Amino acid sequence: MIWTEVIGQQRIIRQLEHLINSNQVPHAQLLTGISGYGGLPLGVEFAIQLLDKEFIDTSNKSLGEKIQHPDFHFIYPIVKRGSDKIAYSTDYASEWREFLNETPYGNYNYWFESINVGNKQGMIGVGEVEKLHQKMHLKSYTGGNKVCIIWGVEKMNKEASNAFLKLLEEPPQKTYFILLAEESEMLLPTLISRCQHITIPPIYDADLKTTVTEEIENVDLYISQAEGDFNRLQRLLQNTNNIEHEALLIQGLRTAFKAKGNKSVVIDLMEWSRELSVLGREDQKAFLNYGTQFFRDAFLINYSLQELVHFRSENNFDLNKLAPFVNSENIQELVSLFENSHYHILRNANAKMVFAELGLQLTRLLNKPSP
Repeated sequence: MIWTEVIGQQRIIRQLEHLINSNQVPHAQLLTGISGYGGLPLGVEFAIQLLDKEFIDTSNKSLGEKIQHPDFHFIYPIVKRGSDKIAYSTDYASEWREFLNETPYGNYNYWFESINVGNKQGMIGVGEVEKLHQKMHLKSYTGGNKVCIIWGVEKMNKEASNAFLKLLEEPPQKTYFILLAEESEMLLPTLISRCQHITIPPIYDADLKTTVTEEIENVDLYISQAEGDFNRLQRLLQNTNNIEHEALLIQGLRTAFKAKGNKSVVIDLMEWSRELSVLGREDQKAFLNYGTQFFRDAFLINYSLQELVHFRSENNFDLNKLAPFVNSENIQELVSLFENSHYHILRNANAKMVFAELGLQLTRLLNKPSP
């Protein structure tokens, strides 16, 4: 059975099947979209069909079992362990299989948590690409195709990206690369130009609903809030990450309201900023995304558009009380503040400086007079 691990995405599946059936599969395929849309399961299922037919009996097998093929290779962002001078994806092979089995729709944050990177930044280094170059130029074990999935292409450093470009310029025969990325703007334009690019859309609500097997009150509301992201739906149903993000944001809001003209409270605001700065990068980005949606929801309440509001408090916070302070005078700046902070964190800016500035600007904007 094929495509069994993919939720919905029938249009993309038909597009990939057409490439296979018409023998038009490009040597480099780039799939971009939020991890929760299913890029990794799509990439794995697509890759399996490019490999030797003898190994395609995948019925009743998990993704972690399906990838057991001598001509199937993976690269993903990792960190060095202990005193190791260099690390390779193969060092994390068992953790990767477990990740595929348990959270194939998980994002980078899930992966980094599973391999305990702490506050380190997982990446794909040039040594990994050089090793891949050697592997892909070896003769195929089965005599057929070789396939490599690179998950997290935007996590390649500059040296790795340039080395990989050279491999794409003269790819070995019967070799296919499937590149998966969440944020295409982080990729070199020359790399994108050497790939056939497919953008993965959000999963349809009806398809997401088929994954909910338990009786859950207001399930349609959760599905709507997930916005086509299976990973986000699971978080909403489990009420874990949102609790933490909401609690952190409420703490910052209350401190910011008090901090204007009060130097002693500014110290508390800086301590709040420090708490954010020591989170993992992926968790920082998730918090900032949460904050962006939070302020948009508060703004909508002012116009009695509750049906468009996604926010549901897990900390007994009344968004209606905040709404008057989020208005036409500051909403654009508030959203830009969180989006710009996300942009800087994405590009590995100094987190202490980013969140200190966020706290100070939050104080200014929330204390801005209403129109």
